[in-house]
Amino acid sequence: MNAQSLLITGDTIVYGDPTVEIVSYLTVKNISAQSLNVICEKNVISQGWGGDNFFCWGGTCLPSSTIISPDFTTIDMGQGTNEFQGHFTGNVGSTAIIEYCFYPENDPADESCITITYGGSTSTSTTINKNAVLVSEFYPNPAKGFSNMNYYLNNNSEMVIMDILGNKVKSIYFTEKGTKRINISDLSKGVYFGNLILNNEVVAIKKLTVK
Repeated sequence: MNAQSLLITGDTIVYGDPTVEIVSYLTVKNISAQSLNVICEKNVISQGWGGDNFFCWGGTCLPSSTIISPDFTTIDMGQGTNEFQGHFTGNVGSTAIIEYCFYPENDPADESCITITYGGSTSTSTTINKNAVLVSEFYPNPAKGFSNMNYYLNNNSEMVIMDILGNKVKSIYFTEKGTKRINISDLSKGVYFGNLILNNEVVAIKKLTVK
C-alpha cells in the first residue's frame, strides 16, 4: 500500500532453520512532517503445520496470539527505527508468509505493509549473513530509568555511551544476539551517543535522549 507517512524496508524473504528460529528485521521510517506514534499489525497469510510466530514492537516482544501491538513506538519526523523483529519457528522445511502493517496510532487508514516469506531449510544456515551487524535504535527514546536495544552481531562486542562532550559515561557488553535492557537511571538529562565497537572499530552510532 502507498502510505503517506511511513516507509518500510527490509528483506522480503528470509532463510534459516525453522526448528531453531528464523528472524526478520525491518526498518520503519517516518517520512511525514510530524512525530508519529506507530502501531504494528500482523496478518498471517499462510503458515506450515506446527509453525508459530510472534513479533517485537512497542518496546516488547508479544505473544503469538497478538495481532495488533498494544503499545506504539514513537518515531520522530524524518527518522527511522529498526526495533521491529518478526520471529518464526516450525518443523523442518516448513514455511510461513506473514504481512506486517505499520500505521500512525490515530490514523489506521494510513498504513504501510510488507509481506515476509520465512523460507524453511534443512541446513543450519542462519537468517542473517554471518558478517551482518544489526543493532536497533534505543527504545523507548527519549527514555528515563531504562532503555532497550535489539541486536544481532557476528561476535561479542562493547557499546560505549558518551555524552555530547565526548566523555565516556557507561559501557555495555553484548553477546551475539538478543535484547539488552540498559539501566540509564544514573545518567543526567541530556543527549548521549552509543558507539558500538566491534573488532576495535566503531561500526554503529546510536543517539539516546535521557529525560
